Amino acid sequence: MFRRTLCCLMCLLLVLLPSLCFAEQGFTMAGFDGTDSQHVWSTNLFFTRMQERTGISFTFDQYTKIDEWQTAKDTMFSTGELADVLFKASLSTDELIRYTDSGQIVDLLPLLPEHAPNLWALLEAYPDWLTSITLPNGKIGALPAIQPVPTQNVLWINQAWLDKLSLEMPADMASLKDVLSSFLHNDPNGNGKQDEVPLTFMGPWELKFLSHAYGVVITDYNTYLDDSGKVQFWPNEDSFIDMITDLRDMYEAKLLDQSGFRTADTLRRITDEEATLTYGAFFSPTPVNLLPFSMATNFVAVEPFVYEGTQIYRDLVGPITRGTFAITSAASDPAALLQWIDILYTEEGAIEAMLGKEGDAYIVDEDGFWQWKGGIESLSTTTINELSIYDSGEMPWLFPMDFYNQYAEESVRRINSELSKLTPYVKQPFPTYTLTTQQRAEVLVLQNELGAFVDESISKFILGQTQITDETVSQFRQGLIDNGMDEMVSFWQSIADSLDN
Repeated sequence: MFRRTLCCLMCLLLVLLPSLCFAEQGFTMAGFDGTDSQHVWSTNLFFTRMQERTGISFTFDQYTKIDEWQTAKDTMFSTGELADVLFKASLSTDELIRYTDSGQIVDLLPLLPEHAPNLWALLEAYPDWLTSITLPNGKIGALPAIQPVPTQNVLWINQAWLDKLSLEMPADMASLKDVLSSFLHNDPNGNGKQDEVPLTFMGPWELKFLSHAYGVVITDYNTYLDDSGKVQFWPNEDSFIDMITDLRDMYEAKLLDQSGFRTADTLRRITDEEATLTYGAFFSPTPVNLLPFSMATNFVAVEPFVYEGTQIYRDLVGPITRGTFAITSAASDPAALLQWIDILYTEEGAIEAMLGKEGDAYIVDEDGFWQWKGGIESLSTTTINELSIYDSGEMPWLFPMDFYNQYAEESVRRINSELSKLTPYVKQPFPTYTLTTQQRAEVLVLQNELGAFVDESISKFILGQTQITDETVSQFRQGLIDNGMDEMVSFWQSIADSLDN
């Protein structure tokens, strides 16, 4: 349904593009291109192409260190010496509230219908997106990055090992245990050693993604909104203890990574393509976050486990990334700048932003698949870095997912298609909301105490430092109360009630 609606919208929006007319104008732009950036905005072909389309040019103040960008933002707003546009802006909710209230960031809401019709059509079609970027003061201070298939923390499993051992894909916790046990005891990597790590993970946060196997998805605050509109705190429920008990048994049987509570991504990442693959399963946005591409292609996404006939999975971030594009009070023509950025909220505009013009750097074959002109091996790293800026920082646009998934390399398409497996099942544990500065400070105090207590307790239970008995469970639940569970539930209940109103 989402893809069909989006496709219809894109067809409509493309009609609007030829009617846009721009005068030659120059503005100033400042922004954060990401710590991994290899781009130079002043010479990048993305801005050259956009200037050819719109007549709008920029002088740039580009940052690739987040602390320097934060200092630059603070200085701009304190001195009043503002860039016209903040691009890939990484603006926090607090900053957006503060500077829209002061008038230093323009409220874009009244300008969008006329001057950003492509984005406005999307926001009307998906009201949750509009809610997500609207501040508590009723203003829209920044435009978003929109990812139709958003990033998720997926459970990936080694399909090559499943095939070698003639195993079925696990469908619940019981079958997951069986599969992981087979991984541990049957040498699926074939090196004659029992060095397999059936399921690697990174701390309590990742393990809590298994809550779906017990019929629950939760927020980072360990809460969820039930069907009756009541906020629940999952660690206080029996199903939480069921999960902890299962994970304790799995850890004791060495089905879980024995270093999972003290590792980091940099420590468990494999970069050598000649190394022996020891992982059977892991959580990650994509397998290439953890493995070389040649190994990553062995992994497939595990669909959510069935619990009482239903399948759900936590929607980690949703399709919206806020705070990516803002116009300041220094801009002489906010309408023109909105028309400029609005191009990136169409498929045609986003494709050109990502790859350039068809026939220059990429071609589309008769089957509709695209590939780099001359093959990826014909393009130097410098050429790719000069072509676009989409691959670092947070780009304000509608990511052209359908086109991206038509890449000619089948193994790349397969990984992308695996990511879409979760889409029918993802569920928000709590409705879209934006907290005020005061609310953020209030809940942070609660989370620092209660969240830490929950995570420490998970670790102790699973490691066997605390036995799981009626007495220790009772003590744990009293600890939840002592560390602010009731206050946490009350806080989120007030937020939920305000959203209903």
